[in-house]
Amino acid sequence: MEVVMEVMMTVMMMITLMTSMMGDEGGEGGLFRRRIFLEELFDRKFVDAVLNEWHKTVMDLPAGFRQAYEMGLVSSAQMVKFLAINARPTTTRFISRALPQAISRAFIGRMLADPAFLYRLLLEQAATIGCSVWWELKNRKDRIKQEWDLALINVLTVTACNAFVVWTLAPCRSYGNTFQFDLQNTLQKLPNNIFEMSYPLREFDLQKRIHSFFYKAAELCLVGLTAGAIQGSLTNILARKKDKLSVTVPPVSTYALGYGAFLGLYANLRYQLSFGFDRAVVNHFDVIGVALFLSTALRILNTQVGETSRLAWLGVEADPLVQSDDLLKAYNRSPSADADSSSSKWFISKKTLVSGLGLLGIKQGTTDSINGESPASKVRRKRVVRKKVSPS
Repeated sequence: MEVVMEVMMTVMMMITLMTSMMGDEGGEGGLFRRRIFLEELFDRKFVDAVLNEWHKTVMDLPAGFRQAYEMGLVSSAQMVKFLAINARPTTTRFISRALPQAISRAFIGRMLADPAFLYRLLLEQAATIGCSVWWELKNRKDRIKQEWDLALINVLTVTACNAFVVWTLAPCRSYGNTFQFDLQNTLQKLPNNIFEMSYPLREFDLQKRIHSFFYKAAELCLVGLTAGAIQGSLTNILARKKDKLSVTVPPVSTYALGYGAFLGLYANLRYQLSFGFDRAVVNHFDVIGVALFLSTALRILNTQVGETSRLAWLGVEADPLVQSDDLLKAYNRSPSADADSSSSKWFISKKTLVSGLGLLGIKQGTTDSINGESPASKVRRKRVVRKKVSPS
C-alpha cells in the first residue's frame, strides 16, 4: 500500500504541475495546449471526399459499414479511422480478420469509438499479469515450484476477468444490429459505460446511462460468479493433492461470491470512472501523447489497487505458519550444533599481519592473542619488578 500511495502522490503532483503549465501555455499553444472541439461531419460530400482520398469506393466497404454509410450514420472522421485500420496491412486489420464475424464487428466498432482501444487492452493485460505474478512469487517464495499450477490458475483467471471487463465497458460504435426480441434491442441501445458519447441513432440520456450502469453490474457479476466457481473448483481439487500450502485456499462458494461481488460492484465502478477519465483527457488535451501518458499512469495505478482489493474480497492471504518455517527452524536448532558450525566456518584473526606471515610460511613465535607478546617476556617483566621492589 505504501507503493500505491507513493504512485498516487506522484500522479497528483504531475497533474498539478500540468495544470499550472496549462495556464501559461494554454492560450499560445504548446505541449499542454487545449484541444479545439470540432463536431463530426456526417454530410455525404465530406465522407465521399475521404473515400476518394483513399482511392476507395462504397463497394469496398463491408456490408454492415456500407449500410451505415448509406443511412448517413458514418461521419468523415469515422471513415478515416476505418480506412486507417482496413485499407492497409496493420496489426489491427490482421486481428479483425482473424476473429469471427460477430467479434470482428464489435472489435472494429470499439476501434472506431476509441483508436487507442487495442493499446489500452494490451496495457491492462500486461499490468494485470505483472501484478499477479509478482504477488505469487512474493508470497509463495520457494514453494512456487510445488504450487506452480495453483499460481497459473490464479493468473489466468485474473487475466481473463480483466480482459472481459475492459472489453465490456469500452465505448463502441454499432450500426444495423437487430435482434428478435425487444429486450435485446433495448439493451443494445444502452451505452457501454456511463460516460460514452452519443452518436446518431444512439442518444444516451441520464436514464439510459443509469440503466447501463446496473445492467453492466449484473453482467459482470454473473461472469464473476462463473469464473470464481471454475477457479475455486480447480484450486480446491489441486490443493487436496498437496501436503501444505503457502497461501490459504477459500472454499468454492467464497471464490464464486467474491469474484461476483468484486467484478459487479468494485471493478465495474473503477473502470467506469477510468473510461470517463480517458474521454476527459482526450477531449481536453490537443497533444495525444499527454492524454495517453495520463491514461497509462491511471490504469497502472488502477490495476495495482484492484489486485490488492481482489485478494481482500476473496480472503486470500499468505499462510503465516508456512512463512515462519525458517524462524521455527532457528528456534528448534540445538546450541551445540550452532557452536560447532560457527567454530568451523568462522575464524577471526586478532593480528592480521602475523596471520599473513604464517600463511606465507614464516615461522611465528607463540604470542599472546590479545597483546601479541610471548609468555617469556611476561615472566621476565615480573622478575624485574620483584627485584626492584624487594630492596626497598
